[in-house]
Amino acid sequence: MAFFDAVFQIWNQERDLSEGAIGKEVWDCIAMHIPPNSKTLEFGCGMSTLLFDYSGHTHTAIDNSQKYIDLVKSHNPSGGTTILHSLLGQNGFYVNIPSGPFDCILIDGPAGEGNRNGVLDVIESLVRKGTAIVLDDTNRAQDKELSEAIQKLLKASQVIEGDTSHNRKFDLIIV
Repeated sequence: MAFFDAVFQIWNQERDLSEGAIGKEVWDCIAMHIPPNSKTLEFGCGMSTLLFDYSGHTHTAIDNSQKYIDLVKSHNPSGGTTILHSLLGQNGFYVNIPSGPFDCILIDGPAGEGNRNGVLDVIESLVRKGTAIVLDDTNRAQDKELSEAIQKLLKASQVIEGDTSHNRKFDLIIV
């Protein structure tokens, strides 16, 4: 059984949580573009948190949903993974942001179209040359516009646009 499929089974063992989870195509793209033992950051948490954790990355996930934080913690992530609870600020984005830089940043939260735009206020301090930024749900107009704004702000060296098997899109941006 492939790695993604095994984690998918673990994540969904008690009930189907796959609707909000990143697709296999997103994870495969991430895995191809970051080195082993990377320092990674995730806005949102869920199955992707376990993927980063089980892959051996030093991972930090931030979420405003205590329900999802508790759900991820119930799968006993390693000591290399930190999951932070954060309130949302005036701009609808997380207020507790750890210090960068990171090798990879997954932007898959907070939930809801347009709620991720606050990342523009902090993204420059979180990246270095070569950082891979993944923005999930770019099939939504506001998230695609956010991707384009990040690309312009950080002068992206490469952009990969991808489709998932569950009719969603994502962008992987290399700084």
